Amino acid sequence: MIERFYAKNLVGFDTLDLELEPGLIAITGPSGAGKSVFMGSLLALFGLSNVQADISEVVLKKSVNLNLESFDNDEAEITIRAIKKEKIRYFLNDLTISKKRLSNLVSPLVRHIAQRSNNELSSELLLELLDAEAAKNSKDYAETLKNYKNMYDLYRRKLLRLQEMKADEKRVKELIEFAEFEISKIDEVSPKIGEDEELMAIKRKLSKREKISEAISKASRIFESEDDVLEALTLIESDSVLFNEAMNMLRNEFERAQAMLEELDEINVEEVLNRIEAIASLKRRYGSIEEALSYRDEKIKELEYYKNIDHELGGLEQEVEELFDKIEKDAKKISSIRQNAAKGVEEFVNKLLLDLRMGNISFTFSVKPIDKTGIDSVNIDLQGSNIATLSGGEFNRIRLALLLCKSELAGGKGILLIDEIDANVSGDESIAIAKLLKSLSKSYQIIAISHQPHLSAAAKQHIIVTKESGKSIAKVLNSDERVTEISRMIAGENKMLEARTLAEKILEEFSS
Repeated sequence: MIERFYAKNLVGFDTLDLELEPGLIAITGPSGAGKSVFMGSLLALFGLSNVQADISEVVLKKSVNLNLESFDNDEAEITIRAIKKEKIRYFLNDLTISKKRLSNLVSPLVRHIAQRSNNELSSELLLELLDAEAAKNSKDYAETLKNYKNMYDLYRRKLLRLQEMKADEKRVKELIEFAEFEISKIDEVSPKIGEDEELMAIKRKLSKREKISEAISKASRIFESEDDVLEALTLIESDSVLFNEAMNMLRNEFERAQAMLEELDEINVEEVLNRIEAIASLKRRYGSIEEALSYRDEKIKELEYYKNIDHELGGLEQEVEELFDKIEKDAKKISSIRQNAAKGVEEFVNKLLLDLRMGNISFTFSVKPIDKTGIDSVNIDLQGSNIATLSGGEFNRIRLALLLCKSELAGGKGILLIDEIDANVSGDESIAIAKLLKSLSKSYQIIAISHQPHLSAAAKQHIIVTKESGKSIAKVLNSDERVTEISRMIAGENKMLEARTLAEKILEEFSS
């Protein structure tokens, strides 16, 4: 629910700063005072209208209806802010957010009852209502519906796989040839992991072979003086152990180097260079030897799949067919239960519509291609009139009646922002609308602009919008001020005193 609404430099208003209560909130006041501007600024903070205030903000009590993702914090409240300068910027918990994303995020929580939107009475939403009624009547229905949806998801996965395999089947020969070609290109080289590094080491040695041989030849002259050095060490009575060890180590190193040179003599340089180029070509294509070998393994698996596709395809086709038969059977069973449940929903809604001076509705069912919701397409018929042909007032009253039904059945919650839903209605209709909204306000916070005394009297909180010295002002009314405002709504400015007793009586009736 909205706990606080703030706006600065809003059209006609200097500052708006109101603490809002749960339940039904009535917004009243003379025509042209700024009620629509007030509502428009509130709608703008949910991405449902254009921002007019320089700064505006709502503080919401954190709701399970919102998936805040990266915007979440440890606070018990959510703050949505809009700032209008050179451009308009939105913030959610002090992090920037686009208008579109904001609107999508709050859409499960906030509804605007004014503009006609057939999405509110879409087949999908009506099915949710019927499913809630069916679940109330049968403890097994919710499990039946869940199992159906799970089975349908499995069917869709299998069907998509089947479609992929059929598409593969049409070009399977081409795919086999391609996979075999790719495998053969790698097998022609048959690279081994680490081979590229070994070959480069050999190439470096080959490039230095002549220099190594010449250097060892020159350095080997040291052994011609070895006996002379030993004789000198003996004459000067010096220990010759270290010298002998050093000479032996040097001799071993030169012998090892000579053996390496003999091995290099046996190497075909051209073959080494060709091998290096072949492996380099693979690395340019696949990134590394490891990646080339991994790609080869993938192609071998693909080749095995393509060669066995006929066998797998036949088995999968049968499995998909059996799954479809199962979900079709379950969908028909669910449809039958829904059609029975529709009678209960019709009875509940029609009682409300009777008070609203409207005719009865009935649900009409037609068969659609099977999907996750079943085979039912549901519409509403109002004594022969299609929803699309109803007036705005009739349409919105049906919306409210269905919302109350859903709230009773499935515990719907959220925020309803309502523009003059009781305009141009009779006194009895106005009373019925007020009672309906009061019932809805047990689940929803409802902020409603009204020119009727009944809705205002039914409200838990009453806000008046007036003009003083050309400026719009909004304030929460106390008990005595509410009587005065409702008196004005009944009889106008000039006969408020005569209407005061009636205003007090209406307030008393709705408070009981």
